[in-house]
Amino acid sequence: MTPVHAMSASDRTSISAPLASGPADFIGLWTVRRRLVDHLGHAHLRFAGQARIEADAITETGELRSDHGTTEARRLYRLSMDANGVDVLFPNGSEFVRLGLSASQSVRHHCGDDLYEGRFVFRSRDCWIEFWRVSGPRKRYASLTRYERIPATG
Repeated sequence: MTPVHAMSASDRTSISAPLASGPADFIGLWTVRRRLVDHLGHAHLRFAGQARIEADAITETGELRSDHGTTEARRLYRLSMDANGVDVLFPNGSEFVRLGLSASQSVRHHCGDDLYEGRFVFRSRDCWIEFWRVSGPRKRYASLTRYERIPATG
């Protein structure tokens, strides 16, 4: 299996422009593919589904697969967009991370004893990659997620 933190040559070389003209350009429907390596639990997980980005929220729904089977999965974050970026908030409104307009950016979030270190690479208005390394006394995992826009029909 390819390491979860590996980025393809095309992913590394196609970083071009700032994050479109603003966060609202990302409103829409997206396919989501995530690989997660749980170093403490010695597990490899895969998520496949869709994300719906609205002005005030991002909701992911899909299936999470592991060696033990498949289960439905759902994730929700609140969003607060402005001309300079977006605040990503937990469902209760507490702060998770702030994303600016750069094509490539790093973020950090402390959650109790856990440290979340993330990297966002916005390849275009239609594709971005999100990498997380999480460490703490009860968590140690890495995840790589690819989002691709689903074209609007109509």
